[in-house]
Amino acid sequence: RRYTIGNTGALLFETALSGVARRTWDELLPPGDSVRAATPSSGVLFALMADSASVWWDDRRTGDVVEDRDMILAAALASAYETLARQHGAPSSGKWAWGTSATAQVNHLLGLAGFSARDIPVQGGRGTLNPSVQNGAYGSSWRMVVELGPTVRALGTYPGGQSGNPASSRYADRLRFW
Repeated sequence: RRYTIGNTGALLFETALSGVARRTWDELLPPGDSVRAATPSSGVLFALMADSASVWWDDRRTGDVVEDRDMILAAALASAYETLARQHGAPSSGKWAWGTSATAQVNHLLGLAGFSARDIPVQGGRGTLNPSVQNGAYGSSWRMVVELGPTVRALGTYPGGQSGNPASSRYADRLRFW
């Protein structure tokens, strides 16, 4: 779970983890429906990893076959690899890099593409100190680092710039720091 811009394993991890969640919480699906109900967090899923024979690992839809943790993990990883290879080519292509596949979208308030900053490579992901999602739909709107001590020091920034005027050199001057 290190979501750095050049990390080529993060995309595989996230895709596989989504597959593990779908396969593990399959009992929470409404019958005949493809929409998933609310499921436990990834933290609960990680805690469940300690119990390789939990009843949650079994997909009851497969009849007499009883799945265990290792079967679910292997199936999710294989499926994730195949999906990503089909979408992005071989891992060595460079298209698996987190900064290429998980970008931020800082949109103008009116949604005007020419005034927006799109496809910004960012570090971070779900459940990290730098929260974001792969499709750029959300992320932190304010970032701040505070050093506590006898004298408190803090740095803060936000996406965009000091000016709301697109013609100003200050329009996007905070993006690099953000």
